[in-house]
Amino acid sequence: MRRFFYNQPNLLQVGSTVPLTEDIFHHWCKVLRASIGEQALFFDAQGGEYTVTLTDVTKKQALVTINDFNPINRALPFTVNIALVMSRGERMDYAIQKATELGVSSIQLLTSQHGEVRLKADQADKKLAHWQQVAVSACEQCGLNIVPTLLAPKAFSDWLDEPAGVPTSTNVTKLILAVPPDDSGVVTPCNQIEGNDIEHNDIEPITPCTPYPNPLPYIANQFRQCSLAQFWLLIGAEGGFSEQEITQAIERGFMPWQIGERVLRTETAPVVALSSLLTLYQTLTVAQE
Repeated sequence: MRRFFYNQPNLLQVGSTVPLTEDIFHHWCKVLRASIGEQALFFDAQGGEYTVTLTDVTKKQALVTINDFNPINRALPFTVNIALVMSRGERMDYAIQKATELGVSSIQLLTSQHGEVRLKADQADKKLAHWQQVAVSACEQCGLNIVPTLLAPKAFSDWLDEPAGVPTSTNVTKLILAVPPDDSGVVTPCNQIEGNDIEHNDIEPITPCTPYPNPLPYIANQFRQCSLAQFWLLIGAEGGFSEQEITQAIERGFMPWQIGERVLRTETAPVVALSSLLTLYQTLTVAQE
């Protein structure tokens, strides 16, 4: 059954008849040539989904009847927010699309010292609207009924310094990607990382001057202790984070997290991190049953 985002939530009521939005009318009726009697699923990002039936079609508009409501959201059993330094072109679209499919709750867009994307005032609104539509389309495809919030770009340091920017609750686990571990699984100190190990345009490794332990045991403990664990993932763009930014993040409670031994690209990191969290949660859940 086709799924569409209906961006007028106040109109969706079981038993009512509502007009299709311009976008849905074009896609469903013009492109897909839907006929009267066909059904689809509508969601309005407020939670749940509606089964609708196409009841009238003209050259310029169409009507559907709202049959029933299903409160299902298909959200993660925990909350993940991402602070993502903006990257160029399709990389950014891919990161937002896949993070949405994997259940991210919100994405805070950032600029950083090594980030290449700097949006002018007249570009920011247009880009934000485009990326929000990427998230909407991903929800239509994957079955999520709550669209993640995309937050307007902020400078890395400004976001860290805002009282409302980074939560301080003990229920929130804050992770910064990525730090290459040594053979023992301990994060490599900065003076042991060779510059030739990093490919051009890949995320540069975080280089704290002292080793940090693997955060996975802490993450697992949060899943066990919190009824609704919350995570913030901090991910850099192609140029990585500067040492100053890394220090700031760690001072604000972010733990370095390297997933595996490879250097992940900026658009790959959200996918791997979200998948790893979900896999760990499911493994612990099965073990406790």
